Amino acid sequence: MILDTLSVPYEILEANNRIGGRIYTYRFNGEAGRNAPIDDPARYDYVDIGAMRFPNIPFMKRVFDLFEKLGMTEENRMLVPYQYSAASTFELFNGFRHSSADSAPEDFDIFGVSETKGGAVPDAFVAQGADTVAAEVFLPYRDAFEKLPFPEAWKLLTAEDPYSTRGYLLAKKDYPETVVEWLETFESATGLYNNAFVESTMDAMDFGSSSATTDAGIRGKDLDYPWYCIDGGADHLTTRMVNRIDTKPITGTRVTKIERTESGEMKVVYRTHGKYLMTYSQVICTVPLGCLAAIDIPKDDLSYMQRLAIRSLNYDTSTKIALKFESRWWEDPKVMGEGRTIKGGISSTDIPIRTCVYPSYGFHATGKVPGVMLASYTWAQDAQRLGGLAQGKGTEADGLLVELTLNNLSHLHGVPREKFGKLVDHYAYNWHNDENARGAFALFGPGQFGQPTRNNSMFASMKAPAADGKLHVAGEATSVHHAWVLGALNSAWRAVYNALGQLDPEEAVKKRKLLVDRWGIPDEETTKMLDHLAVLAQYKAI
Repeated sequence: MILDTLSVPYEILEANNRIGGRIYTYRFNGEAGRNAPIDDPARYDYVDIGAMRFPNIPFMKRVFDLFEKLGMTEENRMLVPYQYSAASTFELFNGFRHSSADSAPEDFDIFGVSETKGGAVPDAFVAQGADTVAAEVFLPYRDAFEKLPFPEAWKLLTAEDPYSTRGYLLAKKDYPETVVEWLETFESATGLYNNAFVESTMDAMDFGSSSATTDAGIRGKDLDYPWYCIDGGADHLTTRMVNRIDTKPITGTRVTKIERTESGEMKVVYRTHGKYLMTYSQVICTVPLGCLAAIDIPKDDLSYMQRLAIRSLNYDTSTKIALKFESRWWEDPKVMGEGRTIKGGISSTDIPIRTCVYPSYGFHATGKVPGVMLASYTWAQDAQRLGGLAQGKGTEADGLLVELTLNNLSHLHGVPREKFGKLVDHYAYNWHNDENARGAFALFGPGQFGQPTRNNSMFASMKAPAADGKLHVAGEATSVHHAWVLGALNSAWRAVYNALGQLDPEEAVKKRKLLVDRWGIPDEETTKMLDHLAVLAQYKAI
């Protein structure tokens, strides 16, 4: 879309036969669901396996600007409120179940984790609650990003980059290990605190500040709700983008080699039904780094730090399990009880399924809506363990996965399985098993962003041009906003800015000005820093 506005010709080579990458909507009823109109029950026979929710916070303004450009608004009901929290949802930890429909308990420790109750967490921490304790950790950095220019706040945060979240809480906050494990259990995923403190902080700001901060807005005004999803599936976003652009993607073309020629052009070898070769002036490569590692790029076209980054930068695992029942039993008072039905929101637990997400759409359908729920959404070690069972329908492992998920759902909700009604279908997906992703999203380890006082940074090296300025790596891994559509958008802007620098100097200045005029500058970038990285890359100093 950016290149079209700059009148820059291009081709898009896409290995998959599906458009959208890690925006992936799975429809149990196929194209009938995609094409069904709003409020038709057939439209809601789906689950978003990839991106599925969009917080209305200042960071995400570029995402909501894109929605507007594509005609996706509240008014035409393409954007609908995403119920991040809802009444009557459940928490089940340490064998104790609690529903938000129940009156607030007088007992400060309803899950029996405190030392007084025979657990291991000091009472003073449990009395505050995990949400409060975690918020206190990240509050100084959230305040910094609200009050300071992004580069200054980022410098402050990355000073702590040597620490994992676990290491930061143990060493800098002096929390007992039992408190760290308690926070990870209730606030995150098993093992996720072994990743960078910087990641946990950015995640906390994206999730925790959403309800308090609503000045992002569309058309200069606030939206009415802090979270949104796309009615009918998130892939309506990428479908509309493809419909908008002048040159359509060429699907089923897997790139196997990228090489700079003696004349300075870029040779791209790709595979369809045979082997083909094309030559371009420049290449923007948006594949996840695990896939990029499998593309043959000669040693002189990447610096040492770039090769190190492609191999070493960490990606998280994510597994999603969708179940389709005959009806939405969680919205049925005959199953859940009067005043205890669930519409949207999530339920959380420490048993294997970890997080259950109820649909926030289809509430105004004109008939019976299919009973599709995201029965399990897991990350990190939780996702690895469930992902080991996500081996495809008809396998013994798949049968074990469905049985485990149904039993966990019954335990979480306190509802016998027979009350769920008939299980019509299911779909499980482990992003590490996707040959075109090989990981769910970037989630760096300690030190992988780089400290402000250090000269070398794997993260910075990926933002710099390669192959003498002709190869540009993009994608959410090359933005500070990992796992969000925003990261992809920001990286696209940066890649185009860098590519324009290879044009004739007069043309480069003209096009870059047009880029800034029409698309602004992402808050995480400065043109001065990008120009500096390009110079360093020219001498392979990064």
